[in-house]
Amino acid sequence: MLAACSSADQAEVWITTGDQTKLLERQPDALFAGQRDPALPVVIVADSMAYQTIEGFGASMTDSAAYLIHRRVPAEMQQAVMEELFDPDKGIGVSFLRNPMGASDLARFHYSYHELPPGVEDPKLERFSIEHDRADILPLLRLALRIHPRIRMMGSPWSAPGWMKTSGSMIGGSLRREAYPAFALYFRKYIEAYAAEGVPVHYISVQNEPLYVPRDYPGMSMTAAEQKEFLRDHLIPALEEARLPVRILVYDHNWDRPDYPLEVLSDPVLRRSPRIAGTAWHWYGGTAGAMTVVHQSDPGRGQYVTEASGGTWIQDQVKADFEAIIHSMRNWARVFVKWGLALNERRGPNAGGCNTCTGLIEVNETTGVVRKTIDYYTLGHFSRFVRPGAVRVYSTNIPGILTAAFVNRDRSRVLAAYNATAERRRFQVEWRGQWLPLELPPLSGATVVWRPGIGPLPEPEERRAIRGRRPEFVLPATEPILASSYTDIHELRTEPCADAGGGLNLGYSAAGSWAGFRHVDFGEGVNFLEARVASAGTGGTLEFRLDSPEGPLIAQLPLPVTGGWQAWTTVSGPVSGASGVRGLYVVFTRTQGSGGLGNLNWLRFSRR
Repeated sequence: MLAACSSADQAEVWITTGDQTKLLERQPDALFAGQRDPALPVVIVADSMAYQTIEGFGASMTDSAAYLIHRRVPAEMQQAVMEELFDPDKGIGVSFLRNPMGASDLARFHYSYHELPPGVEDPKLERFSIEHDRADILPLLRLALRIHPRIRMMGSPWSAPGWMKTSGSMIGGSLRREAYPAFALYFRKYIEAYAAEGVPVHYISVQNEPLYVPRDYPGMSMTAAEQKEFLRDHLIPALEEARLPVRILVYDHNWDRPDYPLEVLSDPVLRRSPRIAGTAWHWYGGTAGAMTVVHQSDPGRGQYVTEASGGTWIQDQVKADFEAIIHSMRNWARVFVKWGLALNERRGPNAGGCNTCTGLIEVNETTGVVRKTIDYYTLGHFSRFVRPGAVRVYSTNIPGILTAAFVNRDRSRVLAAYNATAERRRFQVEWRGQWLPLELPPLSGATVVWRPGIGPLPEPEERRAIRGRRPEFVLPATEPILASSYTDIHELRTEPCADAGGGLNLGYSAAGSWAGFRHVDFGEGVNFLEARVASAGTGGTLEFRLDSPEGPLIAQLPLPVTGGWQAWTTVSGPVSGASGVRGLYVVFTRTQGSGGLGNLNWLRFSRR
């Protein structure tokens, strides 16, 4: 149960603008008011509706990053650079680190912890060594932990040692079945060796991007069936035998293939295993809404975004990062991890793979001068203010403004907001009967923090209903209700929306999909409804029901084929039987054919 707060007087506001003239810059404090400005749209923050616990935000300590910070930054500057990365007061408070187990594409050369000459094998791993990491990686990891002791760390291999693979090399191929026991031992030795160096490993994934096999840097194919077998019969038993506290994240690849983690987690042994912490995801394909699909199949496990690189191919990094991080948080992500912590002025060094990626900082290899990239500031909007142990709470989106809200363990409230439009937007935040007016420049993001006094615990929603008390928040039916502001969902996913105002829409619908909205206030009654829809599928019908997906039907609207999943049109029709504060459910139904039905952006009721 989150502690409630009686009131707040003012809020800190930090902004990064789309034109990058302001970078995580403190603005004058905003002042709460006791009444609403009727001219401004409202973002609701309801902190009695709690979702996932946040474990951290971060990047990867690659070979390239460690080399640049440890060997190219002057020794007298290294402490300050690390504090700007990891200290939550002096810097941005990076709190989650991914550590490639051997070479990745952001490495100076290809290496593993157990390379052997061609034709030689060592199934007992007697030649295993992390000596490579002792030069640069481990000293910096220990320093990071001294600066921020709550850092969580994850290990991920890009490839098994070449002798374990069908290709005989770290390039290409897959893991030979007879090498499964040796690869499990490889993980055990890595975890034990790091612990002996004073660096605990909290999570591991079996394979980075198992569905992609690169041609010029380490990689390894692994099907979902192979991952199931390796986890169930080899890796988990090896960790249990050694009594290592590390937990496992499955998959570690893009949002476009939720079927992979669903298949892995369908195994009855793995489903029961407390070793499986959840699913690791990358942002290079699909939509973050896929994480809710996997979450709903197994709510006890977490969702972790473990790689999201910035790069020269991204036209607007501020937009990309704010929208993706907020979208991820709204879909149960516990962490959000960018890619390399540091790269040089040529976006290297790298031995194959990405030479267009950007790190959080850029280190000039000749001069040692450090420059913060835009990725540093966008991530900092979250990592600096949303501390490990925070809880995401309910917040609404409004046209043009995308949000995510959090409560830290010290009870401070944090709201991240992004203006997806090319116009300056004014709006207000409603929180516990107080109103906070805010203004965001075009294509800009903000973090808003307020620290109210501690008051009594909030009443659960169920107790409020029994006593007939008004719920903590209501959604005015006569104002646009964005589909992405749902409180309950079934067989739908949010995805980036190309309609006016941007933001997120609900898609991936099938017959019987629904979205629920608690506490919709219909007032004295409404008789007309508009909805914004799109479809490149079969189309169908939207049913609007009260209190449950099977509740009283108050309206039906067509879901026509519009010629594209982002080809938007407005449909409308009559409403009957809706008044007072009720739950609203939008149910997708099929009228013909098969396949996807259509998408929903927003809905709005009125009285005519």
